[in-house]
Amino acid sequence: MYDTERNLIGFQGRSLGPNSVKYITVMLNEEAPKVYGMDRIDTEKSVYVVEGPFDSTFVNNSIALCGSDGDLEYLKTYDLIYAYDNEPRNKEIVSRIERCIGDNKRVVIWPRGIEEKDINDMVLAGYDIMNILKSNTHSGLEAKVKFNNWKKV
Repeated sequence: MYDTERNLIGFQGRSLGPNSVKYITVMLNEEAPKVYGMDRIDTEKSVYVVEGPFDSTFVNNSIALCGSDGDLEYLKTYDLIYAYDNEPRNKEIVSRIERCIGDNKRVVIWPRGIEEKDINDMVLAGYDIMNILKSNTHSGLEAKVKFNNWKKV
């Protein structure tokens, strides 16, 4: 992970096999936010916020939260679009999306018919991920309606 000035601030490893610990994040600067991709975004455009660094490699102008404690408060002046995993039965993800909608943020609500759980799986299944993201970004009342039809908890 690098900051906007391209200073190394941390790194993350992922287990490739069955393991109780899936990710390990080491921060070299404990004050820096656990966010991947800050060194490669164009802040003049919309920035997609995805859950994992690997997913962010498939999404133009995106950053990834490296853990649930990723802090984006310092990015509040940017035009952020939140694209959480497609897990309508996951209480934590449902809660995060609901919070974003309540804060009048733009969110991606995955359309019916996509069964894949994350962006990586969607790309492997042959989906045009940028088209899906752009056509399923919502806010306000529209987001609430789409969200209520999507969630399953």
